[in-house]
Amino acid sequence: MSNPSIAACINFYNDAPALRGALESAAPFFDNIFTSNSGPGGARSTDGSIELCEQFGATIAFDDIQKGFGAIRSRLIHDCGCTWAFILDADERFHPQMPVMHCEGEEAYPAVENPNLSTFKRLEVHNQGNELRRIMSMQGIKAIRTSRRHWFDFTHNKPCQNWIRIPDWQLRIVKNLPEVGYQKDRVMHERLLDYDTGNDPIHSTSGLFHDHYHCFYRRTQPGYKEAREKNYQRLERGEAMIP
Repeated sequence: MSNPSIAACINFYNDAPALRGALESAAPFFDNIFTSNSGPGGARSTDGSIELCEQFGATIAFDDIQKGFGAIRSRLIHDCGCTWAFILDADERFHPQMPVMHCEGEEAYPAVENPNLSTFKRLEVHNQGNELRRIMSMQGIKAIRTSRRHWFDFTHNKPCQNWIRIPDWQLRIVKNLPEVGYQKDRVMHERLLDYDTGNDPIHSTSGLFHDHYHCFYRRTQPGYKEAREKNYQRLERGEAMIP
């Protein structure tokens, strides 16, 4: 039996500053990069995002975010061309190899603007890529749960919260099965479901992490994230979004 394959599946719209790094980090590990340009009303990115995907040889689908995140992410799973899909935003990364890290402190963003947290990097290397490939070969599971760490920058010295005390569990690694996908009736805050049971798909809770750099791009792209969040509020209210 052949080894299972996995695609990095990235939804984007005018995300060029974050998207380049996402593509660069995904290219060496993933078997395919499947992207969806999902602008409001089907609008196409105008900031070079599409051209970036083409440069990296990514597969590009075109969709409309007004259908909701559940519909977009379900398509990313089922059309990715691989056995497994890893659903990522443009400002998220999966690092196949990372130092083993520890965090201390209780403060957390956004309750505290600059939380007093300490990180420690050990000499050991966490080979997340090998571990993920091993888990993907397990029988009977339909998803893999990871913990998402949030960072202010790419040094991995400034976390937004203590990921040990406040784990952000995510079901983002999903087997490409017709009965597994995101809630079809939720445009935001969608949940991954086994449609046959209406519950979470059978999954493995791993020791894997993926990393989120939302606050870095909020700082380096002033106004962009705020405008995007207002647009998502329109989506949640059922209003037309602004391209």
